[in-house]
Amino acid sequence: MTAAGTIGFDDLTTPSGHASRVPGGSALYFSLAASRLCQVRPVAALGEDGSELLGLLDESGIDRVGVERMAGATYRWTAVHSEAGGPEAETQQFGVYEEWSPRVPQACRDSEILFLGSMPPRAQLAVLGQCSGADLVAIDTMRDFIASERELLLELILAADIFFANRFELEALMGGGAALNRARSLLEGDRLRVVVVKEGAAGATLVTRVGHRLVPAEAVERAVDPTGAGDALAGGMLGRLAQLRSSDEEALLAGLEEGVRAAARAISAFSVEGLLAPGQG
Repeated sequence: MTAAGTIGFDDLTTPSGHASRVPGGSALYFSLAASRLCQVRPVAALGEDGSELLGLLDESGIDRVGVERMAGATYRWTAVHSEAGGPEAETQQFGVYEEWSPRVPQACRDSEILFLGSMPPRAQLAVLGQCSGADLVAIDTMRDFIASERELLLELILAADIFFANRFELEALMGGGAALNRARSLLEGDRLRVVVVKEGAAGATLVTRVGHRLVPAEAVERAVDPTGAGDALAGGMLGRLAQLRSSDEEALLAGLEEGVRAAARAISAFSVEGLLAPGQG
């Protein structure tokens, strides 16, 4: 499986405390969650200051053939999270992603499953164009990109099989109305057949052309940091689909159940620590 997205450093403030310059990024959270279940190769860019992130990938047994080093600064995300779990404020410093033109190695192009994690949509499009043989394509995004590049992002979403979004992202993309109705309206095209609506503490809803199913969140002793929970959910779900070698209705539900377990691990500690803790895949 190939997972394109960001790998970088986060500065996080939550009701549980503060963490500075800790590992983060959509491709990192996804890859750590998925690697318990299958082989995953991230496609990402790191700056000159990203050596410790390469070390983390190596320590986790993740193949980094698709991670490119560039002159400049590594991607950085700053967020202040509220008691409700969502960010009260967030900023991105794109660093090397401002100039990055993804060059996907052949080993990554050969993957049957492709995940396009949150990053500039032009980079998502470039990766998708080099991985046209993928049997299953999934995509995630952020409200920042919906606001700035909605039309390109919508084109990408409709070229995927699975779209991961929370209700705020669905509202920004599709306008008002109930989240499930907005999700269903996206499924009227030719390819997209699944929307996973991330519901935070409630869990996640699997929406297909034949109906929907809520998978409740896994209980955690303490929710420390919601950062990366959605990417971990996607990693757990797609990792299970890769393991099952299927994406039928039964496999999708089993995948989402694994996804909410991965999300629970992610929120149990700051940064990616919850995903690094020993546990059954």
